[in-house]
Amino acid sequence: MYASLMEHLGTGRMIRLERELQNEPSLHGYLIGLSPELGLMLCFDDFEPDGYTIFRVEDVLSHQRGAHEEHWDRMLAGEGLLDGLRLPFEVDLASYPAALRSIAPRHANVIIECEDQHEDDGDFYLGRLLEVGEEVVILHYVDALGRWEESPSRISVDAITKVQFDTPYLRRFMRYTDPFPAH
Repeated sequence: MYASLMEHLGTGRMIRLERELQNEPSLHGYLIGLSPELGLMLCFDDFEPDGYTIFRVEDVLSHQRGAHEEHWDRMLAGEGLLDGLRLPFEVDLASYPAALRSIAPRHANVIIECEDQHEDDGDFYLGRLLEVGEEVVILHYVDALGRWEESPSRISVDAITKVQFDTPYLRRFMRYTDPFPAH
């Protein structure tokens, strides 16, 4: 899959990825980073830029680019919505720890998902990165009411299937959370 995805890297042409995970099997957007382990996409939700998603290459079942994606390229470019193709820093896609360490200085607030291949739901963490180790990520989680959990969550790196940053959902939600607790 890595080799066929490589053909789309940095082309500025939309693709659709199908992943084997139930929660959000499709990703639509522009492939702007790739390693044999991880990919980085600028995703879109209809006509709106939906931030950046880091995904495991091993979860990709297929990808496509056809008339639908070509039409969306024209519309999104015509609307001036492709500025996000130029990420102002490099994301190290060697591993999830490397990727998280490279985005944390600019985007400490992230969404981390640990999706399950056989279930519709998995673990969803929205919060602030505190520490990134090779085996465990420590994130201070924000609950659905915008309150910080009493103690940080420990997330196994091996369980992570997707990371999102700089998304409208995340930016908006974090504006209405309680002040970050002092540590």
